[in-house]
Amino acid sequence: MAELLKKIQKINLVKAFNLKQLKISVICTLAIGAFVIFNFVLSPVSFLRYDLSFGKAYTLSASTKKILKNLDDVVTIKFYASSDLPTRLIPLKNEVTDLLNEFKKTNKGRMNVKVLDPKKDQNAAQEVKELGLPELQFSQLEKDKYAVTASYFGIVLSYGDKREILPQVTDTESLEYNLTGAIYKLTKKETIRIGILGQQDNFNPNEYALSQFKKVMQQQYNLSFLDVSSKSAAKVIDTTYKTILVFDTTKKEYDPQEIQAIKIYLDNGGKAIFLVDGVWVEDNLLTAPAKHNMFSLLSDYGIKLNTNLVLSMSAELVNFGTGMVSFLSPYPFWLKTNMFNIKTSYFSNIQQLTFPWVSSLEGNALVKTTKQSWEQKDNYMLNPQSISQPQQSDLKEFIITAESKDKKLVVIPSSRFLLDRFQTRNSGNLEFVLNIVNDYASGGALSGIRQRAVSFYPLPELPDNTKDIFKYANILVPSLLFGLLGAFRLMKRK
Repeated sequence: MAELLKKIQKINLVKAFNLKQLKISVICTLAIGAFVIFNFVLSPVSFLRYDLSFGKAYTLSASTKKILKNLDDVVTIKFYASSDLPTRLIPLKNEVTDLLNEFKKTNKGRMNVKVLDPKKDQNAAQEVKELGLPELQFSQLEKDKYAVTASYFGIVLSYGDKREILPQVTDTESLEYNLTGAIYKLTKKETIRIGILGQQDNFNPNEYALSQFKKVMQQQYNLSFLDVSSKSAAKVIDTTYKTILVFDTTKKEYDPQEIQAIKIYLDNGGKAIFLVDGVWVEDNLLTAPAKHNMFSLLSDYGIKLNTNLVLSMSAELVNFGTGMVSFLSPYPFWLKTNMFNIKTSYFSNIQQLTFPWVSSLEGNALVKTTKQSWEQKDNYMLNPQSISQPQQSDLKEFIITAESKDKKLVVIPSSRFLLDRFQTRNSGNLEFVLNIVNDYASGGALSGIRQRAVSFYPLPELPDNTKDIFKYANILVPSLLFGLLGAFRLMKRK
């Protein structure tokens, strides 16, 4: 065997095929031809690939594949992208096109994907006008001057005589969810109804405290704002509402009629998400006892809402400046955490949650604080300059989101958890609530497909001395390794 290998190594392909007499152009032509034939032969299996990214960010989720494979009619997706897009959006266009092709590959018989240019295709230009797809304003720096261009960069989905429009698809992280949600909504025989209690509808997005939540929810659900108080004609919550969300506004006091209506709804198999405070916090940082009247109701379903406020060393940066002056400081009452119950599907693609002024719970834990957390009770000092440092004996973990063991009922003890002004760039608050709603309302059909890519990875909670070890190790170890390598090579040359 060894002799055979030596003979193979001595083979000279140039001499064996007498290639010396061939011109370089002929050799290049043969090589290109072989490459084309090789690709043609392998084209039937070109779909084979392996995604090594964290969390399979570039692979369609199981929920998306299930929805696409169960289509009973053709879904047409038209991606309208102008040819005069800014240069920075060209890679984004390719990424969107790749994702759409993944949708098509999953169900070739029922998925029809088209990429159209309204600036060059007159039929496409007429279609976008009829559909009401808006032109988007993009700015870019060209030849030391800012130029503004109007371009199309949206998607229209069609299923029978129904349509869904995604006017701007520049956010590729949530695009899979938006596309699958639109398809799910189009193909459902009947739109799922979701009810909201404690909040009033407002059609001005600049004033609407839940505009982000409302916008995403309405992509797939029929959202209704309910009033079952003693002053309302309606006295019950219809069981056709697959899920209800109960909000505390630090002002709303639920009367006995509303409490009874919610209880009857839950006892009849209804599902609910409660966003209620243990202590009311005003905008001027004064506190008051929470008077929403939900304490007893939640206790009936195995969740105790405590009348305290939780603080944590793992805190969000909050701007306490006024006017033109910014003063950013970690605010322990706005705690962040990644201590999740990963046994549930609610935390798919969620790396961090932020809780403004949160109380603790007792019950079946979904989310906990880090162990570097403490509480204030009875005597509250919310001013950032007045917060005293805790004793080591006061530090422990707290449950800050819980789910009933007997009912589909989740309690988030922070009324500001979903409000627009309290959403931070790195928090997954909206995605978390959407995952719960999707699981409750659609049997988990859309859970876990909110984001295709994860851009933020919070560090684990570490003591200060351990952080210093990692910091100086990162500074010194690479330099030391390069120094040792250089010394070794120098010694080897001598």
